[in-house]
Amino acid sequence: MTNRRRAKPPSPARVAITLALCCGTATCYAQAPPESYLGSLAPVIRELQRELGFPLAFENRGQLSAAEWRRRARAEAQRALSFFPKPAPLDLQVHERRTHRGYQLRRISFAGTAQYRIPAFLLVPTGGAPPFPAVVALHDHGGYFYHGKEKLVEIEDEHPALTEFKQRYYQGRSYASELARRGFVVLVIDAFYWGERRLQYQRPPDDFARRVAGLSERQPEYVRAVNAYLGETAAVLNTWLSFCGLNWLGILNHDDRRSLDVLESLPEVDRGRLGCVGLSVGGYRAAYLAGMDSRVRAAVIAGWMTSLPTTLDIPYSVHARLPDAFGLHTYMDQPDVASLAAPECALLVQNCLRDRLFTTEGMTQAARKLRRVWEALGRPERFRVENYDAPHEFNAEMQENAFAWLEKWLKAR
Repeated sequence: MTNRRRAKPPSPARVAITLALCCGTATCYAQAPPESYLGSLAPVIRELQRELGFPLAFENRGQLSAAEWRRRARAEAQRALSFFPKPAPLDLQVHERRTHRGYQLRRISFAGTAQYRIPAFLLVPTGGAPPFPAVVALHDHGGYFYHGKEKLVEIEDEHPALTEFKQRYYQGRSYASELARRGFVVLVIDAFYWGERRLQYQRPPDDFARRVAGLSERQPEYVRAVNAYLGETAAVLNTWLSFCGLNWLGILNHDDRRSLDVLESLPEVDRGRLGCVGLSVGGYRAAYLAGMDSRVRAAVIAGWMTSLPTTLDIPYSVHARLPDAFGLHTYMDQPDVASLAAPECALLVQNCLRDRLFTTEGMTQAARKLRRVWEALGRPERFRVENYDAPHEFNAEMQENAFAWLEKWLKAR
């Protein structure tokens, strides 16, 4: 395990004090660990989960071959993702081309299913000789829905709210543009419920109208109001999708895999050198994309890798209204999903040790589990975990190390 900035995992007491200070309640946490946010329910839930034991985890495969274990686990994951649209032609359309420093930016769209199209940015290097390696860059959640693909790409006349967001989570960088300048074709889509695909109304509900009344769309306050409304409405989205036999994460994963179809179709791309990278829910999506699709040969998961049951140790509310393949966790933990990429895919996990979304123990358990899989399959060099003394972010140092990982495993033919 590699530690950046000489960061050491904090002791349980230090974690307790840090979390207490974040929550403004530091009075007695140094003496006793804080109580789970779920209080008296947490021990019951914990014991019920332990009884299940993640039977489709690699270490529980018994006499199954690695290939058969992977086949069964992917089949169960696909069932839990609960999204089985009929095949549809890609119908890739290029709507605009612009030349930027080091790459051409194409505004494109393609069919996700027969029912909807996916808007995207395609970045193609202007230097070097094709075919190039290619990466699906997966944008985050961030409680910020107003923009999607724009979070990762340099755009003209950037919205002030987006500039502020990039500064907070990406140290002001547009990392998809940086990747393109380094010789990667990069595809960035608007995920379902973000950007051009966010919830919009022809006749806005009164509550929404009141929140944005008197605000201009160019004001950061307008974007914050829209993001807050959509964050609350995501709970309704999750429930109503399930009422219709659908799953939010299933749609996200389908569209991310559809992105690989687009890259494979391009003459500028070497279809044998595909990768993915993402922060936060982008990293969450990367785990499912690499785990579910063997075309991914290198992946970077930044700020979203933990053993899920350890969230019961968190003393405040997090992870509400998120996309998830809920029934899958009867069988598999989050690192188990990513482990389905082993050993052909080279996986880099980047943890932020001051990340309030996870516990240190949860990140440590996940890394240990993942490492064992790559080691057991004879490719330990293809797995790496890095720890950073940082909050929930994908800062410049993390980005540079992620780029180096992708170059190492995708640049060589």
